[in-house]
Amino acid sequence: MMRKLLTLANKVLVRFNLVIVTTPQVLSVSSSSSPDSLLADLTEKVPVVPATAAPNNELFRLFSKEQNVHKWHHYFEIYERHFDRYRDRPIRMLEIGVAGGGSLRMWQKFFHPDSTIVGIDIDPSCLAHENADLGIQVRIGSQTDNGFLAAVNGELGPFDVILDDGSHHTSDQIASFGALFRTALNDGGCYIVEDTHTSYWSDWVDSLETFIEFSKRAVDLLHEPYVGRVGLEFWDGGAEALEEARLTYLSANLSCVSFYDSIVVFDKKARSLPRVELRQ
Repeated sequence: MMRKLLTLANKVLVRFNLVIVTTPQVLSVSSSSSPDSLLADLTEKVPVVPATAAPNNELFRLFSKEQNVHKWHHYFEIYERHFDRYRDRPIRMLEIGVAGGGSLRMWQKFFHPDSTIVGIDIDPSCLAHENADLGIQVRIGSQTDNGFLAAVNGELGPFDVILDDGSHHTSDQIASFGALFRTALNDGGCYIVEDTHTSYWSDWVDSLETFIEFSKRAVDLLHEPYVGRVGLEFWDGGAEALEEARLTYLSANLSCVSFYDSIVVFDKKARSLPRVELRQ
């Protein structure tokens, strides 16, 4: 099996200030991304029927009553799966991309009524969609302007949910994630990037790697604690070798990366070093 070396920090993470201690070790991963490496039965072309029924959940019903909001139907099940746990308390949500303002109103109706829903956009006309009485705030600026994002976070954050529905250009998606994940997203929060199908459309790819490829590297970092170590080091009562372990910030604060059709979800949670226990 071919193996390739990926220096993740130097190529991706250092650029976006996600490393807090040391450059991670060089990760050795299998080169198994080619379709040729999949079983033939799994790569056979099969027919897929078009969607007919509308989503059957509360969020879609709210969407159906709104105006000036644009969402793919299959997103609604994903939203409810990841957002439902935030509905029993006031939260702070940041949505990148305001457009017609319909999604801000939809989120305000979906989440706790005392929540703060913040939208950012480069179009000054989006200020018309602010409604402070309902907890909807709008700020004008670029999703790649770190100073602007820091100011929004300082005024209205940090946030429990960050949703990137902005330009959909791959460079902007990566830059916003790098600027917001560490300082603007609460522990226990989630960061969602939607419309990631633009990673497969040449007109939207304007970075050295697509956002999908960037996200795949985050999956590697989930497994950073195991790189260069053996299983015995994680056994209960025998983890002395891990006492001084250092991980990149993203590895130490990422509990899950979920991939869906056109959506990637990052769940933020401070991690402990893994430990295995054998009971006989």
